[in-house]
Amino acid sequence: MPTLLDLLQSLDEQPAEAVIYAAKPWTAASDAAVAAFDAPPPNRPYLLEVVLAQDVLEVWSSWRDGARPNALEKCQAVIHYAEHDAYLDVH
Repeated sequence: MPTLLDLLQSLDEQPAEAVIYAAKPWTAASDAAVAAFDAPPPNRPYLLEVVLAQDVLEVWSSWRDGARPNALEKCQAVIHYAEHDAYLDVH
């Protein structure tokens, strides 16, 4: 099973209409999967839709003058959005 870190590295290859599911507590090492909204994998709760995760990473980049997030920063931004329904602020 891929980790959330692995999955976010290949996010652009995932179907836009799919959903990301990940084992809690959500961390970069959480087991993760991409599946249809109506077919969640066992023991992996909803995290975010793929298209929403892509949006989170685009906002992360735009708020940081076009910088590209590394793998861990992608995880932090997506998890933050999933938990707080808000984009990760620039520190």
